[in-house]
Amino acid sequence: MSFRTAIITPALATLLATATGCGGPDCQSTCDKIYGEKPGCGDAEGTPGEEGYLNGLLGPSGNRETMLRQCQEECSTALETPGEVGNYAPNDYTPSTEVVELENDKQAGLWMDCVEENSCMNLESGYCAPIW
Repeated sequence: MSFRTAIITPALATLLATATGCGGPDCQSTCDKIYGEKPGCGDAEGTPGEEGYLNGLLGPSGNRETMLRQCQEECSTALETPGEVGNYAPNDYTPSTEVVELENDKQAGLWMDCVEENSCMNLESGYCAPIW
């Protein structure tokens, strides 16, 4: 391998990895965290009634495959739509009665970052909406 190839190949690989967003959250990793099995947030954890108990984001009637599919479809659709953040603030508490939709790529990016940075307890408590 020539000296030029040894220098250019790693530099090109780094540039491509940066341009494609490697390393940050994506729709699949975000939805897996929300609805996946441990260490994801989908299943109940702990003892009911005790501090730290997590109901699990799948809920009692949730179907993991259905919820993962819906989550990934909503996220992917939003990523395909250019737009601005507007009033969307995933780091703010959102009551479960309020419907929140990801409308565009900027909102989806903020949402994925929020889910990645928050605990399952916070997600269950109304942060990083939408959690379907």
